[in-house]
Amino acid sequence: MSIEERELPKPTSIAPKFIRKDHWRGYEQESWRKKDKKTVTVMYSFIERRKSYFLRAWFKRNGYRFLDMGDHIKEDVRHGREYGNRMECNPMYFTSGSLIRHLKEIEKDKGLSREEISKKYIFLCGGGQCGPCRYGMYPQEYLKAVNDAGFRNFRTLVFSSDLGNKSASDAALRFNLSFRVSMAVAFILGDLLHSAECALRAHAVDRAQAEEALVRAEEMLLTAFESRFWYWTLCRALSKIGKIFAAIPQKKESLPLIYVTGEFFANLAHNDGNYHLRKFITNEGCEVIPGSFTQRTLYDNWRRTVEAERGIRYAAPGEDLRPYKKSLRTQRNSTAVILHLYRRFEKAMNPRAFGGRTTLLDLDELSEVGAHLYHPEIFGGEGNLEVCEAIHFAEAGSIDGFISSKPFGCMPSSGVSDGVQAKVMSMYPELLFLSIETSGDNDVNILSRVSMLLLKARKHHARRMGLPGVDPVLVPQKNDDFDSTAADETQEKFA
Repeated sequence: MSIEERELPKPTSIAPKFIRKDHWRGYEQESWRKKDKKTVTVMYSFIERRKSYFLRAWFKRNGYRFLDMGDHIKEDVRHGREYGNRMECNPMYFTSGSLIRHLKEIEKDKGLSREEISKKYIFLCGGGQCGPCRYGMYPQEYLKAVNDAGFRNFRTLVFSSDLGNKSASDAALRFNLSFRVSMAVAFILGDLLHSAECALRAHAVDRAQAEEALVRAEEMLLTAFESRFWYWTLCRALSKIGKIFAAIPQKKESLPLIYVTGEFFANLAHNDGNYHLRKFITNEGCEVIPGSFTQRTLYDNWRRTVEAERGIRYAAPGEDLRPYKKSLRTQRNSTAVILHLYRRFEKAMNPRAFGGRTTLLDLDELSEVGAHLYHPEIFGGEGNLEVCEAIHFAEAGSIDGFISSKPFGCMPSSGVSDGVQAKVMSMYPELLFLSIETSGDNDVNILSRVSMLLLKARKHHARRMGLPGVDPVLVPQKNDDFDSTAADETQEKFA
C-alpha cells in the first residue's frame, strides 16, 4: 500500500476543553464587616515567629479573636506545592502551605466543616507591593490554594506596605495608624531581640542560659506591649532586659563576622524557611551581623521617597503634582516615626553592653556607593541593597564573609543582583561572597556550601586580626584599573 493510499490518523485537537467567555477577575470574596468582628478569627504569620508573637498585643488590646500561626516548618512546603501553582518561589510555598496546614488542623481538632471554617476564619496577608517579584500575586495564590484544598469562599485581608493602602470604613479590621504603628513596633522588637540572640549565642559561656534569658525577654516585652501605655512600658522592659543580657558571662574571644542579606523572606525567616541559617552560622563558631526588617521597611520608604521626588521634578503643576507631594510627606513622616521608635527602644535596651549589633545603614550613602554599578532607581525586590551592602563592607574591611540568601529563581535577587555581584567580586576579590538559593528542601546542599565559606572566613579573620601562627595567604589586589567611564555615561543617561 502506497503512502497516498494509507489512511492517516486524524490530528488531535489542542484546543482547550474550557474557554472562559468573560475576563478572569480573580477570586471574589465577601468583606469582613464590623458586625462579624466577634465571630471571626484572624489567622496571621509574619516572616518569623517573634514578629507575629509581638503583634498579638495589638489584637488583644483591640478585642480581636486571633490565631498566631508562628514559624514556618518544612511540612508547609509539601502543602504549598500540592495546592499551589508550579514553579513558585519557596516563600509562596511556605506561606500558603502554612495556611492550609493550620486550616486542616482546625478541621481535625475542632470538628468544624470546611464551610464553617471559611465563615469563621480569615487570613491576614501581605502582597501587591514588590514590583517585578511574584510576591505581588500572593493574595490570589492564597485563594487559589485554599479553594483547591476544599475551603471554598475562604477570605483574606490584604495588607500592603504601601501607606496609601486603605480599608472600608465599616471593615472589622482597618489598617489605620494604630495598626501600622503597632506592626512597626512588633518588627522593631523582633529585630532587637534577634540582634541580641546573634550576639549571645555566639559569645555566651553558657548558651542555655542565654536562650532562657531570650525567652524571658519575649514574655516581658509582650506583657509591656499589651498595655495601653506601651510607649513607656516597653522602654522600662527593654532597660531591664538589656541589663539581664549584659549580666550573662561571655567568652573573651574575637569571632569571624558574617553578614547575611538577600530577599527579605529568605534573609529574615530565621526558621525552616532559610534552614535556620543564622543559628547554623553561630553553631559553627562564627558571629552573624543580623539582618533587619526595620532596614527593609525603611528601604521601602526610601524608594517611594525617591519616586515622589522624581515626580515632583517632572510633573505639571496642579493635579499632576499634588499626589507626589502628598506621597513625599507621607514617606518622610513614616520614616521619621520608625526611626524615632527604633532609636528610642535601642537606647533603652543598650545593646552595646552585651555586644548586640543594631546599627542601621544610611540608605542615601548606600545608593551612592554602588550607583556606578547599579542604578539606585531600578526598583524591585531589594533593589540595589545587596550590591551596595557588599561594596560597603568590602571597602570597610570589617567582615569575614558575605552571604546573599534568596528563594530559588528569585528574579530581582538571583537574576539581577547576583549578575552585578560578579563585577563587585572582581573589584573586591578579598570579599568572601556566597549566593545561596533556598527551595525549602535542599538544606544539606546549601548548608554544606555555607560551611565551606565559614572555613575560609575563619582564615580570613585570623589574617585580618593578625592572630599568631597563621600563615599569610596572598589575596588578589583590588582592581584599581576599573574603568568607570561607561558606567558614568549610563548614570548620566538615567539622570
